[in-house]
Amino acid sequence: MTELSRRISTVYRAARVRTTPYAERGARIARRARGAATERLLETRVPDRMRVSADDSFVVGVHFAGDADARYQLEQWLGPLEGLARHLSGALGAEAPVGILCRSADHALAIDGETSLPVRFSRLSAGLTTFMQQPGLRVVLYVNQSMKNFQALRFSGPAHVHLSHGESEKESMVSNQLKAYDWVFTAGAAARERIVDALIGMPESRMMDVGRPQLDGPRPVPMEWTSSAAASQQGSVVFVAPTWEGDSPAMAYGTLALSGVDTITSLFDEGFRVIFRPHPRTGVVSAAARNALAECRELVEQDSRGFLDTTSQVGWQLDVADAAVCEMSSVAFDWLSTDRPLVMIRPSDPRAQVIDGGLFDRASAIEPDDGHTVGERVRAALEDPTASGELAADLAERYLGPTGPGQQQSRFEDAVMWAIRLREERKA
Repeated sequence: MTELSRRISTVYRAARVRTTPYAERGARIARRARGAATERLLETRVPDRMRVSADDSFVVGVHFAGDADARYQLEQWLGPLEGLARHLSGALGAEAPVGILCRSADHALAIDGETSLPVRFSRLSAGLTTFMQQPGLRVVLYVNQSMKNFQALRFSGPAHVHLSHGESEKESMVSNQLKAYDWVFTAGAAARERIVDALIGMPESRMMDVGRPQLDGPRPVPMEWTSSAAASQQGSVVFVAPTWEGDSPAMAYGTLALSGVDTITSLFDEGFRVIFRPHPRTGVVSAAARNALAECRELVEQDSRGFLDTTSQVGWQLDVADAAVCEMSSVAFDWLSTDRPLVMIRPSDPRAQVIDGGLFDRASAIEPDDGHTVGERVRAALEDPTASGELAADLAERYLGPTGPGQQQSRFEDAVMWAIRLREERKA
């Protein structure tokens, strides 16, 4: 791509970013209406075994609510939760110690097909009440900040623990909503410091580091990758994982509409293979992001060195790729555990909340209109593995804590058991 054509393309994409907000709002309203009708139909298909029952006897519950695109928030916790269930079965002698309550039928039916854990469904308060008032329920876990969480938080019997769905420095990670929970399980020291600095009156004593237990789970490489054309090509592999555009200016960390095409083109020009995995919510809010995603998908699919990643899990990419290009998302922080090069892309919206001294300042980072330099950045980092590895190791310790085999899952299990014991003794 010549310099002139690159500049023209950049100007064109920047113009498309400024789409009419009224059209976007109308499209979102229409999608919600269609979603509500579909949800009511799905509710009739939920089998009786998935209905909340007075016979349920879970020790730990997981409350999950969110829109149709939010399922990934719970999916990433299924492995650690299954490990927790095995641990509690041995420690407490409970047959089914962990149960999941989904507030939408769509989520419940999908999650039921992905886990061995019992899944229950109830949209209504009657089912929620039955679930939350189980005599033996000691702890309820939350992976997001859905408004429906507030309905569950009114029950004082179990301890309410917020897990989040990944470590990052997004504004949502320091929401004042965290004060509503009895405990917040944080990834590492950086998260605790961030919360204490941002939330007045939030004591550090209500936080406990558990790392990212997801990183301790099995990460089999899927056949989709091993049988792909890209897997058989030569060249280092770069994992490109942009985030979505966000639902508010403060959360506008995604830059795909500005940087996506240039980033992928730059990597191919430098001879890299590319695993491209866009955030599942990309384009939910912005037409510009949807259009850019379509362009990026086409670029990746047309090059034999490109792999459009639609696999079910994030994890195996950390073992396959030699470097990563990310925006502000949990994928960037999970990548730190690999001790391999990371290039960050800063947000283009000046209203996006960026922490001074955070990952953008500590890692290699570029502006979104410098996507054409990504290939050179990655090449330079790979040619100096000692410096890249030392930086990544330091960042991993700060953001995740100890990341040895099994350590993060063990810390998660110990933290939940601690919360169970405290609630049984009615000390906290």
